[in-house]
Amino acid sequence: MYYFSSTHWDREWYETFQGFRFRLVEMMNELIDVMEDTPDFQTFHLDGQTVVLEDFMEIEPGKRERLGRLIQEGRIVIGPWYVMPDEFLVSGESIIRNLLKGRQICREWGVEPWKYGYICDTFGHIAQLPQIFKGFGIPYSILGRGLNEHSVPSHFRWASPDGSECIAYKLFDDNSYGAFLVVLLRADARKSNEDETKTAIREHVERELSRSPYGIGLLMDSQDHARIRPDTGIYLDIIQELFPEADVKHVNLEEMGQQLEAYRDVMPVRSGELYEPGKNPGSNYVIPHTLSSRYPLKQANDICQALLEKWVEPLVAIATLRGFHTSQSYVDMAYQYLLLNHPHDSICGCSIDAVHEDMKYRYNQSKEISLQVVGSILDKELERFGNTDGGSGGNLVLLLRNPLVFPQRLVVTVDIDFEPQYPCQFQEPFGYEQKNSFLIFDHQGHEIPYGLVKIRRNYKTFVQNKIEKVVDRHTVSLMVDLPAMGTAEYKVVPSSQPSRYLERMSRNRGEAENEYLKLTVQDNGTIRITDKRTGRVYDNLCSYLDDGEIGDGWFHVCPVEDRMIDSHGFECAIETIENGPSRTVFQVSQTVRLPRELIQNNQSLQRSNDVVPVLIRTRIGLSQGAAYVDVETTVDNQARDHRFRLVIPTGVTESSYFVNQAFAFVRRPTGFRLETQNWKESDAAEKQTGGIVGKRRDDGTGLAFISPFGLHECAAPDNEQGEVHVTLFRSFQKTYLTNGEEGGQLIGQLSFKYALAPLTADVSDADLARLQDCLQAGVRHATVKIDAAYNLSAPASHFELSSSDIQLSIMKRPENGRHNELIVRCVNLSDKPETAWLRSFMTIGEVMKATLHEEALEPVSHERDGFLIKLAAWQIQTYRLTLA
Repeated sequence: MYYFSSTHWDREWYETFQGFRFRLVEMMNELIDVMEDTPDFQTFHLDGQTVVLEDFMEIEPGKRERLGRLIQEGRIVIGPWYVMPDEFLVSGESIIRNLLKGRQICREWGVEPWKYGYICDTFGHIAQLPQIFKGFGIPYSILGRGLNEHSVPSHFRWASPDGSECIAYKLFDDNSYGAFLVVLLRADARKSNEDETKTAIREHVERELSRSPYGIGLLMDSQDHARIRPDTGIYLDIIQELFPEADVKHVNLEEMGQQLEAYRDVMPVRSGELYEPGKNPGSNYVIPHTLSSRYPLKQANDICQALLEKWVEPLVAIATLRGFHTSQSYVDMAYQYLLLNHPHDSICGCSIDAVHEDMKYRYNQSKEISLQVVGSILDKELERFGNTDGGSGGNLVLLLRNPLVFPQRLVVTVDIDFEPQYPCQFQEPFGYEQKNSFLIFDHQGHEIPYGLVKIRRNYKTFVQNKIEKVVDRHTVSLMVDLPAMGTAEYKVVPSSQPSRYLERMSRNRGEAENEYLKLTVQDNGTIRITDKRTGRVYDNLCSYLDDGEIGDGWFHVCPVEDRMIDSHGFECAIETIENGPSRTVFQVSQTVRLPRELIQNNQSLQRSNDVVPVLIRTRIGLSQGAAYVDVETTVDNQARDHRFRLVIPTGVTESSYFVNQAFAFVRRPTGFRLETQNWKESDAAEKQTGGIVGKRRDDGTGLAFISPFGLHECAAPDNEQGEVHVTLFRSFQKTYLTNGEEGGQLIGQLSFKYALAPLTADVSDADLARLQDCLQAGVRHATVKIDAAYNLSAPASHFELSSSDIQLSIMKRPENGRHNELIVRCVNLSDKPETAWLRSFMTIGEVMKATLHEEALEPVSHERDGFLIKLAAWQIQTYRLTLA
């Protein structure tokens, strides 16, 4: 019988970080004193999080030696996390970075991280977490939510899609990580005598042992912000007295894991994500609707992750290999600000307003550091052009940077900054709006048609070295070819003749067409997409549903007297705001009238009869070469206490749908589990998405929704239209232990971006993941003055990954800081083995397989300019490259 002494430290929640830190300092000081004064108190587990050590040391730096001694003696167990994250709302790379930082801090304290994946309070679990744990040498896990006691015994094997496993312990449904502590607290509260207390302890121990066929039990003495219990030895003695045949241990729980290894082969296996609602009374709610709480926080998080993973990390790595060093401290600091927002009570949006205000600051800091790092490296690349004020005659070079490891042929919308008084200008006959006349050529001398989108004269901007400059900015859309992880140059030259391109993508009102799709904007504001490859038609896309909200950051709940409002009944205006040779954009403006707020009195709870106008403005674009429609929606939310959802009728009636999450795609049944209607927490139709959700027919056709930022809650109800619902936002006033606050109402403008991609049988999950990468990364560009004689450089790649189901997860500098090494991590997003070739612009000296914490495992055969990646189904693999 193992006795687990611990605390669960919510860093911020119903108090701010500083409020809870005040308690933390008191708790840690008492912990040190008690453990020093009580040598028989063997082990205290510090909640699996190392951030508490940083938070404590900032206030009590003089306690480091005393605390360090207890940690190095193994009496205080630390790691493996930096912070205990929400798994559904952060990227796979953020989870890995979290564990890397936890490992780093543990080693700074002179110990190895705890070998338990401690996820005691996380709101459901991703499918690939056992594989991630395995990559860090973590063979065991403790978890609560997402499973029920009737689903698994206390000890079971949890498997990822690739087959990686950890031995997991399922906490009690009731009182979870505090189950045994609650027994003691109840005895205290009831003023139980010794016999009554012993009876309660006996009953709990017997119940715990009944859950395990191996005779191995665990008593959880922990709770939110709990302090050490100096009298723990008394209870250890009572348990030993009640169960004299038992071996009662108060040790590092790794010993329990090692003992369970003997039973691994006979344990039941539970595979994939763990996402069950809670059935029995207690605390094991899965809490599904944090996915849609405080949307702007989720949006900011995804933006910061994309900046770090798709721009900062690869750019810094390549710049270092080329001799331009950027301090690793900038990258570490940007990640630290980001990770401090990843605890479940933070990123889930279920804390008080003051907590979420603090989060905005951290996101802003992470983003600003990332932008400064990226800007400094891209500015360095411009130095080869010399003084950017040089050149003459109005010639410019347009540089376009693709950070992704595959080439792209796509339409980009970019700003070209001209000096005022450009040498060639024209006006339509009789002199109307003045335009610069210019042509654009690629490196082979081919003229590239473009569409002029807008002009901003006397526009202030900053150029290289942060010099302010006044320019005439012309925004254009054009088709470009970009090399994998590299730069393409296009030449912008003055034209003595008017530069017009009369070809238009849209020739009929409300319609646009390219080689793959036909887009139609209908009179009610919805859109129709016709897939010319398959003949499939997807109709009535992009309407909205609005219903009432009496819930909070944890749960969406409709009032009994609810009114669901459908946008189909409201007028809309349709405009064409861009129509050129390579791109057309329509704008739909629609004002829906929503109940102003929730009205509560002593008789009822219902939405108000007073309504407020809520303007929805949606830009719908189709570009040449794109097999998807891109959408950008702005909602000016003036209503309170409501939920606002996007409706996508796929027309696919199959009874399953798919979503992405960290390093995986998951298939789920549509609708919800009817057998849960009498459970404590009934199954919700709304569940997690990593931004991609869709439905397919048996022939492989279907429709996918792909969002780059912030949208993480979806549902696929059982209906004839095969609808997918995406929750755009929820407005609520309830926050824990307050009288209601304003921050969760989200009054004001909210912006959303996504794509709708009709599917063919040959579009894979990896293809959708690459499309999401493109939407997240975008393309960065700059214009530089050149002489007319300048010859454009041919497009050049730094690295390129051949097309397959293998996706690059990250390319980065190694944590050891060696300037001639590179870390490359890939994942196979399919259920079959796959291969891909990674080509390098530098000579490769050595390739090693590595763990997720970047320790070398075994050599991989390679050529001077590349190597073959071989991955099993759903495998995540890190490689360590040494470059000449």
